[in-house]
Amino acid sequence: MIPLWLIPLFPLVGTIVLAIIALSSSDSKQGPAESITGAVAVLFPILSFLSVVTLSVGMPVEGIRGTIGTWIDTAAIQVNIGFLFDGLSRVMLLFITGIGSLIAIYSVGYMHKDRSFARFFAYINLFLFSMTILVLGDSLLLTFLGWEGVGLCSYLLIGFWHTDLKNTKAGNKAFIVNRVGDVGFLLGMLCLVSIGGSALLSYDALNAWLLNALSLGSISNAMPLLSLAGLLFFFGCTGKSAQIPLLTWLPDAMAGPTPVSALIHAATMVTSGVYLLARLSNLFVLIPAVLNIVLFVGLLTAFWAAIAGLFQNGIKKVLAYSTISQLGYMFMAAGVAAFDVSIFHVFTHAFFKAALFLGAGAVIHSLTGEQDMRRMGGLLKKMPLTSLVMIFGFLAIIGFPGFAGFWSKDLILERLYVSGPMGPYVYAIALLTAVITAVYMGRLIIMTFFGKYRGSKENEAHIHEAPATMLIPMLILSVGSAFAGFLWAGLIPGADFFREMLAPVVGAAQAYAELGHTAAHLSPWIFAGLGTLAALIGIAIAWFLFMRPVPEAKGGSEPQGFGASWTFAFDKLHEWIGVIPTKVIAWFLDVVLNNIILAAQWLIGGIIEILGDGVRAFQVRKVRLQAAFSLIGMALITILVLIYGGLL
Repeated sequence: MIPLWLIPLFPLVGTIVLAIIALSSSDSKQGPAESITGAVAVLFPILSFLSVVTLSVGMPVEGIRGTIGTWIDTAAIQVNIGFLFDGLSRVMLLFITGIGSLIAIYSVGYMHKDRSFARFFAYINLFLFSMTILVLGDSLLLTFLGWEGVGLCSYLLIGFWHTDLKNTKAGNKAFIVNRVGDVGFLLGMLCLVSIGGSALLSYDALNAWLLNALSLGSISNAMPLLSLAGLLFFFGCTGKSAQIPLLTWLPDAMAGPTPVSALIHAATMVTSGVYLLARLSNLFVLIPAVLNIVLFVGLLTAFWAAIAGLFQNGIKKVLAYSTISQLGYMFMAAGVAAFDVSIFHVFTHAFFKAALFLGAGAVIHSLTGEQDMRRMGGLLKKMPLTSLVMIFGFLAIIGFPGFAGFWSKDLILERLYVSGPMGPYVYAIALLTAVITAVYMGRLIIMTFFGKYRGSKENEAHIHEAPATMLIPMLILSVGSAFAGFLWAGLIPGADFFREMLAPVVGAAQAYAELGHTAAHLSPWIFAGLGTLAALIGIAIAWFLFMRPVPEAKGGSEPQGFGASWTFAFDKLHEWIGVIPTKVIAWFLDVVLNNIILAAQWLIGGIIEILGDGVRAFQVRKVRLQAAFSLIGMALITILVLIYGGLL
């Protein structure tokens, strides 16, 4: 059996090699040919994926564990560098490395002739290294290391074209907002350490401690701190997974290259929060109040983002808000302790959202950078394969029967009704959100691929199908968009993949959550039928509203009026709650308090200087008097000695 550390090692080696190539390539130095750099960039992610596949074959139910060595060894904290490869990390790593490899291949064509070609792929490999550390870590501290690593990489990749100020600001925003959430992660770990020491940072030790505390009946003593820890961990998850209130960074992150959007903001990084909820499932089921918060935050996020998606004109912006909305569904599933279903939707979402982003990238690439859907149209005939990929992704995300999203979203809706607090009401809002999803995604497909072309003649002349390096990964992902859901459906051999692999990790937590819970019993066909009806209604609404002449695009692609108010609501909220108070405090500290301190410093310094001058003058006079008195004294002594000595 190959060692676990090979999985993160390959992308790390790729990062180092590509960094050397990037440093050796400049305006004055010619580095290796682009084809060689591209081959290196793709090789290491593929090797990491093959390592995951190899380890997955014959993996024991309890998983595989491995320790490299000691990381921290002090009197207060002891942490090893250890890896955990179980059902949850297996599922995550399969699509992280697999889809990551496909996106790397796609990027070779997309980033063709870019001046910073090698640097881009160095960042991609560094991101994959960080993501594998996040998922493989057997402790919260090691997970946090990967957690911060992907945050750094998102900053580097979003702001990759840093000569554009907008890209730089987007990278800064992503970095800062994520750091706010990361404070919650850190404080959550401190809460656990205060309960049982640094040992509880290990997932195995934490689960064992929780089980032992439950059996002994002593869990109530630690419940306040456990609840606080769970709330803080969830706050950290809202930053990474773009949930209310820390969601504003993700739409702006679309400023980066499209492969970055597909890799970080569709398939991997943004699902880190969902992964952490599932990894800490044994903790969260003990604090149902926090799970209720997770549920309702996910519900509000999904609904708000779906409405915001209706007003977007940029093709990537629509997909960005759809990502936020789909993440809301994942959080809703976790909020009713359906952690396996939540991870299942993470898996299916990775396929269809990556396909949608790469398809959008092919459209943008063909139109020489144009992203406004009002300047597109009629691309079905000119880009048939790209259109097929996008339509497959569209059918998957709206939950059309048979496609990947149908199985996972249908299961989420069913669990919401059956297991959630206020189940029928939560289900109704989630179902309405599904209708809105079909409307705004239908709008994207119609405005981009149907009707007449509305763009410039210059762009029309450049319309072409994507090259093979871009097209092949897109087609593979479209196949996943269609068939990935069958891994749960039980319609093909070995299709109990998810339930069998995730049960050892989250099964006990879900069984505990169901204790004393009376579930409503309805036929799954009812939920499947209603979900399908929601998709069809959304398609019909989109067809009726948008299969008509599109108004001429004026100005930028950002929404106006009510759409702008809805879209930027949380940006305004962040400004009022975070930015403006911070600026006021900074002004007070800089202008008021600093000047007061300087004035006091000047006053006290002046007084001291004056007194010092006086003391120095007195000391000078004192020395002179002492010298005079000394001379007089010596003279008197000399005279007395002479008199009494008999000389006079």
